[in-house]
Amino acid sequence: MVEADHRHCKVCGKVCDVGEDTCSKACRAKRAQQQRTRQMYTYLIYGAIALLLIAFLVARI
Repeated sequence: MVEADHRHCKVCGKVCDVGEDTCSKACRAKRAQQQRTRQMYTYLIYGAIALLLIAFLVARI
Protein backbone atom coordinates (compact mmCIF):
# COMPACT_ATOMS: atom_id res chain seq x y z
CA MET A 1 0.00 0.00 0.00
CA VAL A 2 1.34 3.43 -0.93
CA GLU A 3 1.01 6.25 1.58
CA ALA A 4 0.32 9.76 0.34
CA ASP A 5 3.05 12.30 1.02
CA HIS A 6 0.76 15.24 0.36
CA ARG A 7 -2.86 16.34 0.71
CA HIS A 8 -5.10 18.51 -1.37
CA CYS A 9 -6.49 21.87 -0.25
CA LYS A 10 -10.11 21.61 0.87
CA VAL A 11 -10.90 24.93 -0.82
CA CYS A 12 -9.11 25.00 -4.16
CA GLY A 13 -7.79 21.44 -4.56
CA LYS A 14 -4.10 22.36 -4.92
CA VAL A 15 -1.45 20.22 -3.29
CA CYS A 16 -0.55 21.19 0.29
CA ASP A 17 1.53 19.73 3.12
CA VAL A 18 0.39 16.62 4.98
CA GLY A 19 -0.49 18.43 8.21
CA GLU A 20 -2.40 21.25 6.51
CA ASP A 21 -6.01 21.41 5.29
CA THR A 22 -5.43 24.46 3.09
CA CYS A 23 -2.61 25.64 0.86
CA SER A 24 -2.50 29.37 1.69
CA LYS A 25 -3.74 32.11 4.02
CA ALA A 26 -6.36 33.11 1.44
CA CYS A 27 -7.75 29.57 1.37
CA ARG A 28 -7.72 29.42 5.19
CA ALA A 29 -9.72 32.65 5.34
CA LYS A 30 -12.17 31.43 2.71
CA ARG A 31 -12.63 28.11 4.54
CA ALA A 32 -13.21 29.92 7.84
CA GLN A 33 -15.85 32.10 6.16
CA GLN A 34 -17.52 29.01 4.68
CA GLN A 35 -17.61 27.37 8.10
CA ARG A 36 -19.14 30.49 9.70
CA THR A 37 -21.78 30.64 6.97
CA ARG A 38 -22.59 26.94 7.35
CA GLN A 39 -22.90 27.38 11.13
CA MET A 40 -25.21 30.38 10.67
CA TYR A 41 -27.50 28.39 8.36
CA THR A 42 -27.55 25.52 10.84
CA TYR A 43 -28.64 27.89 13.62
CA LEU A 44 -31.30 29.39 11.35
CA ILE A 45 -32.71 25.96 10.51
CA TYR A 46 -32.78 24.92 14.17
CA GLY A 47 -34.45 28.22 15.06
CA ALA A 48 -37.08 27.78 12.35
CA ILE A 49 -37.81 24.24 13.55
CA ALA A 50 -38.12 25.49 17.13
CA LEU A 51 -40.50 28.27 16.07
CA LEU A 52 -42.65 25.84 14.08
CA LEU A 53 -42.73 23.43 17.01
CA ILE A 54 -43.74 26.21 19.41
CA ALA A 55 -46.40 27.46 17.00
CA PHE A 56 -47.75 23.92 16.63
CA LEU A 57 -47.84 23.37 20.40
CA VAL A 58 -49.51 26.72 21.06
CA ALA A 59 -52.15 26.04 18.40
CA ARG A 60 -52.93 22.67 20.05
CA ILE A 61 -53.73 24.29 23.43
